[in-house]
Amino acid sequence: MRVQAHVAILCLALALLASPLLTPQPTDTLVVEISGNIDEGKVYLLRKALQESLAGAVILIVDSYGGYVKSMDEMIALIKSCKCKVIAWVPPGAKAVSAATGIALASNKLYLGEGAVIGACKPVPTNEKIESYMVSRLESLLEGKGVRGAADIARKLVAESKTLTVSEAISLGIADGRANSLADVLRLEGLEGTLLTYVRPDAVSDLLSFITDPGVAILFMILGVLLLALEIHVTGFQGWGVAGAVLILLALYTFGIIGINLLTLILVATGAALILLELFKPGIQVFGLAGTALVVLAIILEYYTQPYFSPSSLTVAALLILGALVAFIGFIIFKASETLKIKTPSLEEKLIGKIGTAKTEIRPGKRGVVVVESEEWTAESDEEIHEGEKIVVIGVYGLILRVRRAGSSPA
Repeated sequence: MRVQAHVAILCLALALLASPLLTPQPTDTLVVEISGNIDEGKVYLLRKALQESLAGAVILIVDSYGGYVKSMDEMIALIKSCKCKVIAWVPPGAKAVSAATGIALASNKLYLGEGAVIGACKPVPTNEKIESYMVSRLESLLEGKGVRGAADIARKLVAESKTLTVSEAISLGIADGRANSLADVLRLEGLEGTLLTYVRPDAVSDLLSFITDPGVAILFMILGVLLLALEIHVTGFQGWGVAGAVLILLALYTFGIIGINLLTLILVATGAALILLELFKPGIQVFGLAGTALVVLAIILEYYTQPYFSPSSLTVAALLILGALVAFIGFIIFKASETLKIKTPSLEEKLIGKIGTAKTEIRPGKRGVVVVESEEWTAESDEEIHEGEKIVVIGVYGLILRVRRAGSSPA
């Protein structure tokens, strides 16, 4: 009887210990804000969040006009390969446009707030290859969500730049419902009571977003070239060349990610060459102005040829700061080049004709010492010069001065 009581107590204790494991426990829900341009910084942020999710739920708060197609593809691949549940939410009045549309459609669930829109995926400027790719990409994502008429909808979103309202997106089966707050999203997904953990941008994501801007990359390239020129032409090894090489590598890294228009590359190379020509041959001026104009044109062209990317106000500020830095380094090289062009007078030019004083006696065949320009020199003469007499330098042979008495006629 006593044994049975002990067994019953032991079973009860085990049941109490195991009950937390048997009862579904709330897990953390990660929240990631995808705003601004879709770039490598956002790729890093999403990858970081999905790695921390541990097969839980991740909510993407999307509010973006788009960005790079390559970055969009990377984010779609991350979402599709993750074991966690990814929920996209476009808040009231926000947008998921262009590349951001692809990310929203790739999520397992999509909710829109009042006044939100999704779509407008036509590349600007028009690019037939990118347009065809985006139609196929969106069609595939819509089919994955079970949307009827996926091909026609995808074509309208891209070719006609169709923008869908909340009601339209829900009626077509693209969005799973309305959600005007994060609390609504949690309720609709049965995630109430879970602990929310926000994955916010950090220094790495901000840096990646900054360096993968096309205008910044072009200025990095120009600044790198100028720093290399400063190292080689002016200072000798001071570390400027290393910094310049790093900037050029960062620019090439960005061009490898976003691609670069051949015309842009030609404009940058020509502009850099003309700027260097102006700096090393001061005074021409037209070359420097032309080079600067070509670089500015290259930046404008590169922004124009990125179909889903637009510079932010912070990017404009960064471009102005970098432009000022480029101008400052250019000014240093310009002034250094002017200084290097100043001819250093030879010893003969500095001393011949100068008046000095004999410090010791000088006779033909016997050298003495003279003081010229506050320095002592070994001197020789064809005439006898007494100590303390004024002399004139008439020749320089190595470090030996040839002198005569001041006031005497040349021999």
